[in-house]
Amino acid sequence: MAASRSMASESMWSAPSTLAWSPNALISIERAASMTKPPYVLESGIQAAALPEIRNHTQFPSQYFQMMDSDDHLFHVLVSRVSYDLLNLDANAMPRLAKTQTPLVQADQFYGQPNTSALIQESDFAPYKPQCDIVFAHANAYAPGEQAVQRWPVGVRVGDWSKLLMVCGPRTMAAGLMGYKLSEPAPAIQVPLRYELAFGGAQQPDPTRPTELAGAQAMYLPNPIGCGWLGKAGLQKTKQAAMRAPQIEVFNQALDDAALARQNYPVVGLGAIGRWWQPRVDLTGTYDAVWQEHRWPRLPKDANPAYWNCAPEDQQIAWPKGGEEILLAGLTPGGGRFKAKLPDQPPYALARLHAGPILPRSMHLDTLLFDMHTMTLSCVHRMLIAADAGVRVLEIRRKED
Repeated sequence: MAASRSMASESMWSAPSTLAWSPNALISIERAASMTKPPYVLESGIQAAALPEIRNHTQFPSQYFQMMDSDDHLFHVLVSRVSYDLLNLDANAMPRLAKTQTPLVQADQFYGQPNTSALIQESDFAPYKPQCDIVFAHANAYAPGEQAVQRWPVGVRVGDWSKLLMVCGPRTMAAGLMGYKLSEPAPAIQVPLRYELAFGGAQQPDPTRPTELAGAQAMYLPNPIGCGWLGKAGLQKTKQAAMRAPQIEVFNQALDDAALARQNYPVVGLGAIGRWWQPRVDLTGTYDAVWQEHRWPRLPKDANPAYWNCAPEDQQIAWPKGGEEILLAGLTPGGGRFKAKLPDQPPYALARLHAGPILPRSMHLDTLLFDMHTMTLSCVHRMLIAADAGVRVLEIRRKED
């Protein structure tokens, strides 16, 4: 019937006898029909697995997707995001569910321009996180009693894990005969905990001398958006009188003139780190000519799934079970302490197989996002199951008392 319709419309322009019986005309019609298909720029070299039916029996924003690991095995992924109100604790000090559940984050979010400002949070569509990220967004360090001081400590504890750091008021680094010198910090009441105020940075070549920094490292790879780093060439040749200096420091290891002269100091913060920062970027694997010839578009064989963990290495912990104590010190107005416990009613999955069995599967808690502006805790749970396991239905449910 399709060929008949094509010939009927074509007869408006050509002799019916020619179109109806000429084999060449029929071939031309078939070619014309094939040209109506979309012109794919890149044909897929990977065959997707059969899609299971997804049933979400919770109120939590959830999503299903497929991924392939570095051994070319397809797997199913379920991800759910559960948001809690840190200002509404029950009798056991556990936060109750937030009235509005935060949607899954579909793309990385930044405080300013992408990749040139600090991350607020990353996309929730990571295929797998071998550890749980502890990440703080919109966080500030508050001085004790809201009294302005030059320097003070802040800290976090979740279960057995803890982290301490120091902050100080605004200060500068000024050029001198022997290099840059740090000024005394000005008294402050609060300091934003963003990587722009941690040690790091990038060199900005003088446009009047474009070749002067040729061959020199152009940025501090562990934190290209920070301050205080000039590189050896920049430290020797930059003529600026004063520049912003870091305000976030290692606990009990203040950044001093000697550390500034070495141009090597740890990056300190509580937020997510950039995908292209060191040491994270090295976990992506080897993308070389061999990969391009033999592996593309699949993952390199040496791809490390730890790349998907966006927290600094010292903020990655084993997947929590729930009920662990939370202690925040100096991260709330007034600079006091905040205590709570991790929720212990996580979502879980049921996998209904074509073969008949129904298998319960844990959804691991792999991201704890503390939004200090809204005082909410978002818990991201993830479950993986092999695509060749014969899954008919995947259900998302919540553990109840």
